[in-house]
Amino acid sequence: MRGLLTLAAVALLFGLSAQPATGAPGPSPSPSPSPVICPSPSTPAIPTASAPASPAATLSPAAADLCRQRQLLEEVRQRLGSNLATALAVQDQLTQSLNDNARAQAEIGFEASKAQAQIRGLDDQLTHLAAEEARTRQRIDADRGQAAALARSAYFRPDSFLLELVSAGSLEELAGLMADAMAAGSRIESDERRLRSDQMRLTEERTAAATARAEKSRREDALRGNLVRLADLQRAQEESRVRLAAQIAQTRNEISRAEQQSSSLAQRISAALDAEQAEIIARAIQQVWAQVLLWEESVHPGSVPVSGGHSKTFRFVWPEPSAVISQGFGPSDLALEPSYATYPHFHTGLDLAAPALNPVLAADDGIVAIVGTGTTGYGNYVVLGHRGGLVTLYGHLHDALVKPGDSISQGQPIGLEGSTGNSTGPHVHFELRLRDQPIDPTPYLPPGAPSTFGLNGG
Repeated sequence: MRGLLTLAAVALLFGLSAQPATGAPGPSPSPSPSPVICPSPSTPAIPTASAPASPAATLSPAAADLCRQRQLLEEVRQRLGSNLATALAVQDQLTQSLNDNARAQAEIGFEASKAQAQIRGLDDQLTHLAAEEARTRQRIDADRGQAAALARSAYFRPDSFLLELVSAGSLEELAGLMADAMAAGSRIESDERRLRSDQMRLTEERTAAATARAEKSRREDALRGNLVRLADLQRAQEESRVRLAAQIAQTRNEISRAEQQSSSLAQRISAALDAEQAEIIARAIQQVWAQVLLWEESVHPGSVPVSGGHSKTFRFVWPEPSAVISQGFGPSDLALEPSYATYPHFHTGLDLAAPALNPVLAADDGIVAIVGTGTTGYGNYVVLGHRGGLVTLYGHLHDALVKPGDSISQGQPIGLEGSTGNSTGPHVHFELRLRDQPIDPTPYLPPGAPSTFGLNGG
């Protein structure tokens, strides 16, 4: 609601900056006052040899105050136009993010359904193996019973066995009876060995199937968890889009009902615009890191191999060896920096300034997690995942030179310096995070100012 009232009030300023003040109506019109001509901001107020005195030097106090008021209102109007343009750009970006979110949910849902189908197949396999094992055990028990019965018969009633041999009509028949008895015993022993081998095989297959099922079940649980988080992010993005749409609609509506307002109100609106702009920036940044967390949970980058040219002395190298540090890590007095921890404004990385289109290097070996674009927050950016769960972000790029999934070596160019997003000039915002918490990159970098230390294996 605060945002709507602020933008509504700003819209009312158009009347004052666009319309001349009029006196109260009376029975007869009063002479029109001479129009006040305000100097442009670039006109010098003090005359010099090359520039004459500006009109401000001859303005009365009331006229000078009116000029200051007009200038302030013009500044607010320009900022309103910039803020409205940013809101429209963020609205487009949110729409794109929602589309990406929907695609990700569909892909993860498909993978989860596939894992569930594989689990059902493994369940069927386990049931079949268990039944086959039971049948094999029954056959082993039956053969053992038959062998035991034959042994008992020969032990307890040897006469009956001998009588069968004596009753044989010839030596050939006698030999056949003995061969049959020996074959029966041998067959029982052979069948038992084969059945034991089958039982061991079935046990191994069942163990492997159970292990595979447990792994598929863990995979499905992870995918379902990611779906829940994506759905939560989608709801937050939908709420942001609704709020932005309401702000945009309200602003456009109030612009058509513009009336005069005071310069003191303009100052209050100016401060409120700063707060709303900071909120938009913070929301865009938060969404970037929410996507990074989802990437970490889905991809599980684990251990990134160390490249042959990696520095033997430093974990990181400077992303721009010839740059200067234009803003350090930590609390800031810049109004557009988002809040963090207990600080109202906090810079979560290092700003490295160098000429536009200067190559930006990977600080460490890694995998490209995200290549993002935008008109607010980080602008165009690249996110890399590194060993030990570290993540680096390179923001405000003119262009990215890599794509998601690429394996990157330390010192490899990943982008070109630019001034996209919330940026006041060419620089790269270099940010380091561990488990979604920003940390100072300085201890990981070669000491001192940006340099080539550590590059090419040094």
